[in-house]
Amino acid sequence: MADETTETTADTTTAVTPSAPSGVLDLRPPKESVRAELCRLGLEFSSTDGSTESWRDYQRGVLATFDDSGTSVTLTDVKTNLGRTLTLDGLKAVTRIDTMTAAD
Repeated sequence: MADETTETTADTTTAVTPSAPSGVLDLRPPKESVRAELCRLGLEFSSTDGSTESWRDYQRGVLATFDDSGTSVTLTDVKTNLGRTLTLDGLKAVTRIDTMTAAD
């Protein structure tokens, strides 16, 4: 039997069911997204300011910023303030990020 909770009020009956039949809550970003690519490259969410999100790799000294559209992301070396803006396809092609803090 599937887990199901029913809440009854005077006017309505609402059934609440898990979003997935398996009971697994998947909090990963969509596979074809800027967020997924930033995770792949080792960055983590830092903050949001209005419609702009910031992600960082503190070890390498990388800051990534993008807006709600998610069509491009700007990656910046925090020591030199040099950066590049890439589309999602360009970000998918990145295999390593070298900075003044860390280079392989």
